[in-house]
Amino acid sequence: MAGLKALVIGMGIAIIIAATVLVTTIVQRGVDMNGARGTAAAPAAGAIALPAGARVVETRMDGGRVLLRLTFADGAQRLLIVDAQTGARLALHDLVTEGARP
Repeated sequence: MAGLKALVIGMGIAIIIAATVLVTTIVQRGVDMNGARGTAAAPAAGAIALPAGARVVETRMDGGRVLLRLTFADGAQRLLIVDAQTGARLALHDLVTEGARP
């Protein structure tokens, strides 16, 4: 009977330790790298300069970059890559049909 009592006490202590570890892990994941709890960075505001006559027909995000597919009145298309936080232009690529000259 004494062995069963010791086993029950040991399992109770193990459950308390496991619950403490679980709660600690959840709290640590809720705190970001700066130590702020549950706060997100303020969204960036600004303007992205598009080439004259361009119209945005598609957007994609990947990490801190935004890809804009632009179409022009003459049918030409370009890819514009900008930084999501600053709006700075990172790259501009013309889309051309294979074998055609840009």
